[in-house]
Amino acid sequence: MVMHRLVVRFWTVAGVVVSTYTPFLTIEAFAAPMRLECVLTSAGADDKEMTRTILVVFDAEMNTLISYQGARPLEFADVTISTVSINGSTDDMSIGIDRSSWSIVVQTYSQDRVSGEFGTCKPAAMSKR
Repeated sequence: MVMHRLVVRFWTVAGVVVSTYTPFLTIEAFAAPMRLECVLTSAGADDKEMTRTILVVFDAEMNTLISYQGARPLEFADVTISTVSINGSTDDMSIGIDRSSWSIVVQTYSQDRVSGEFGTCKPAAMSKR
């Protein structure tokens, strides 16, 4: 009977300790940089759809946002990362990602035109860049 009570108390204490630390484990999981593989679609000059894949890496703790097309990195400034969205811009480009659906919008600015690309992202495999 005493042994049974000790076992029950041990598992009760263990459950309380695990449930107490679970929020910290969840927060830690979001603190690491996250990689997203995004497929963008845009209409070309002759209205044909063109697609391309980019890799987006964001770090909420460091407040950084970098995209890669091939091996070429592009670091964004004016980065805002919240629980709702991820946004950043350069002199000629802006990017916005909705964290609930992983939808992405990329706008590119030139002297006489603005072009837009739309798409979706998914978490990328860790083995990729």
